[in-house]
Amino acid sequence: MANQTAGLYLQCLIGMQCNDFTMIAADQTNIQGIFVLRDDADKLHEVTNCLVMGVIGDPGDAAQFAQFVSKNTQLYKMKNGYPLDTAAVVHFTRKSLAGSLREGKPTMVNMLLAGYNEKTGGELYTIDFLASCVKVPYAVHGFGGHVCLGILDKYYSPRLSESEGYEALKSCIQEIHQRLFVNLRNFQVKSISKSGVKVLPVINPATFIAGK
Repeated sequence: MANQTAGLYLQCLIGMQCNDFTMIAADQTNIQGIFVLRDDADKLHEVTNCLVMGVIGDPGDAAQFAQFVSKNTQLYKMKNGYPLDTAAVVHFTRKSLAGSLREGKPTMVNMLLAGYNEKTGGELYTIDFLASCVKVPYAVHGFGGHVCLGILDKYYSPRLSESEGYEALKSCIQEIHQRLFVNLRNFQVKSISKSGVKVLPVINPATFIAGK
């Protein structure tokens, strides 16, 4: 249990919700004990064409739970002819986590769900392994996120453009590289807007060396 809980904090998720988009970033490091197994893991899962779920924690739980939510969302669309919106997927996700917690077999994952609604704009929800769920303008998970909160508090605005949001995430990740004892080299970034899910350039140490 202790090792599983440690995995929740040694990984990192960052997200922000703006009027025209929601942006989410996740480290790509897969850690087992004291070893880095890979640095190209995909922790941002596209649930629908306007919803991305960032999942960190125990690798087995993360992969299984992400697939569980994604496949059930697809099944709902096939049966009913229309997809679930972001709030409905969040409700299903939280209910599933709460159910496993009551059974004494908690799913050891923390999540950010980033979506876009044509009426209300960007949407961001944070959910932890205890099934706590809150809709927020910006959010973080993991130790790396704690050094980002001040940066997000300073630069966040719901009126940010996509490029400005990306620059804010770059500032957060640069701070993580400088201050966190865990080497989280690569961060994948996705933006969700009325155009769908857009994959943005990976942020890593080379990004700052090149001055991009």
